[in-house]
Amino acid sequence: MTEATTLTIRLHAADNVVVARADILPGTQVPAEGVSALDHIPDGPGFDPCALTGQVASGANMICFTTGRGSVYGCKPVPSLKLATNSAMYRRMDEDMDINCGVVLDEGVTVADLGARIFERILEVASGAKTKSEALGFGDDEFVPWQIGAVM
Repeated sequence: MTEATTLTIRLHAADNVVVARADILPGTQVPAEGVSALDHIPDGPGFDPCALTGQVASGANMICFTTGRGSVYGCKPVPSLKLATNSAMYRRMDEDMDINCGVVLDEGVTVADLGARIFERILEVASGAKTKSEALGFGDDEFVPWQIGAVM
């Protein structure tokens, strides 16, 4: 089994994204993150197109994708609703970001109120409204099967 200190990879210090390098079983301590797993966490890719393609291949019919650095991933097989995690990036990329989640910190919007906004947008998209990526035509070439091994 993988050493406890190498169970996860933090993709970027500013992100809240951690990828499991190996299956993590319930109760396993993850010292680098200061937590223990409550449930089984399967290993998975950290490369956005591979990770989201896997979700679509597993049956997801909509993607709600958080991004802090401004990924322009589109995922044409299903709508990809992009949730910008900070307002600065949202302002730079508002033509491709669907919802600015930075308003929780910047404007004092409650998490519950933002969650309600996100849920309403999910319902709109599920009822046929286009995401910004769909309106821009992004995603034609972004179906990327998971590659075994390192992805650079």
